[in-house]
Amino acid sequence: MVELLVVIAIIALLASMLLPAIAKAKGKAQGIFCLNNGRQLNQATHMYSSDNGDWLPPIQASLGSFETSWRSYIYRYAGNNPNAYDCPTERLEVYAKAKLSSRPPAAAGMPQVLGQPVANEIDIASGLGAVNVHWNQGGAPPPFGRPAPMYEGNLCKLGAVEAPSKLILFGDGHSDVYGVWPQDRWWIWKETGDANSAGFNRVAQGDKGAVRHNRRSNYAFADGSSALWNAARIPCNTAECWWSAKQDPH
Repeated sequence: MVELLVVIAIIALLASMLLPAIAKAKGKAQGIFCLNNGRQLNQATHMYSSDNGDWLPPIQASLGSFETSWRSYIYRYAGNNPNAYDCPTERLEVYAKAKLSSRPPAAAGMPQVLGQPVANEIDIASGLGAVNVHWNQGGAPPPFGRPAPMYEGNLCKLGAVEAPSKLILFGDGHSDVYGVWPQDRWWIWKETGDANSAGFNRVAQGDKGAVRHNRRSNYAFADGSSALWNAARIPCNTAECWWSAKQDPH
């Protein structure tokens, strides 16, 4: 009996030493998977632009009686794969699960609307968000704007991007900080203060996705690269802004 207890104690000790290392390795693997999804969305966006007169897709558009999000515009370019819009670290807001934010959590999903320009598509959250930080009309041109006359009329062409290596297209999470925009949980924007002014700090704003990977988050840039960044250190000032198609937009 004593020997058995000793063996159990040793196993417990080894487990306590190994589990943190395993958890850390798992987290790193999930982060890499998430980063690759951002790259896939990046490539899909470039292919869409190439087929549509250099225009980047709108982040949101009105199609008669309903709206749709940027995801439906690049869906086929992303291999009709809903998982490309998600991060494995995120368990609740998962596009591939097709859960509508306007329905109870236990309600069945609507997989038939994934990636389609149809009603209810916009109502599904995704783990990765597109950038329209300075979204107000007349402000710094965002990569993914919204078309007139329904919205600001600030759509952007890929050729208008002045520094592709310093323009973020996609990132972890969204900016529905206060839970008042449940149908916009696929969009990174400036929620507090003047949306067009200099200064945007996702960490200070409270974006949960901005600290998803060990207090950092993944970002895909217009030049096709992707990287893990501390969102609090992403420039947004009068000299440069990584959220705008112009290098000095403010």
